[in-house]
Amino acid sequence: MLPKLAAIYIPILMGQIAALWPAMPAPSTLAAQVEQETCVSLTSPRCWNPHTELKTSREYGFGLGQLTVTPRFNNFKAARTWDKSLRNWQWSDRFDAKMQLAALVAYDRNLFHSIRFGKTSVDRLAFTFSAYNGGLGGVLKDRAVCEHTAGCDPSVWFGNVERTSFRAKVAVAGYGHSFFDINRTYVRNVLIVRRDKYRFMDGKRQ
Repeated sequence: MLPKLAAIYIPILMGQIAALWPAMPAPSTLAAQVEQETCVSLTSPRCWNPHTELKTSREYGFGLGQLTVTPRFNNFKAARTWDKSLRNWQWSDRFDAKMQLAALVAYDRNLFHSIRFGKTSVDRLAFTFSAYNGGLGGVLKDRAVCEHTAGCDPSVWFGNVERTSFRAKVAVAGYGHSFFDINRTYVRNVLIVRRDKYRFMDGKRQ
């Protein structure tokens, strides 16, 4: 069963995929990503809600893709460089679902195109979602650790780079988990745990 608001915003997501990334190999994963970003539970009013906000002492995140603003970086400002359709997006309109989904699709697309080292499209998507959550630089560092680990294939995510990381494995105050666990859970939830209910979006694709 789909979350209540998903029925409203999936057509918009599909429209943005068609416009910005028509070759996207598995559209269902982007819907699963929205769920991962916004749904504490499938019945939560925050689930698939473009007005969802996260405010902590470390960061502010908003929307269907939870664009993050911190003292160190501003992903809302960066988003306006990810695709020409986002150039004129204004902070006052940050809750516009169409623009939020354009940003999510464009950023994932750009990361996917930058990540040519995945052995399969699933590996490339796994690296993409890891980068969305923790930064492309983090993915490259994790691969470097894998390259120096016996039996680890740096072109394969599951069972390989998934298990090796430069990230600390100690729980972070306020999060309850380590950044390593958060990042790995993010990828697994998007590609495996949350995806099935959205597979109708894939058609004849993977």
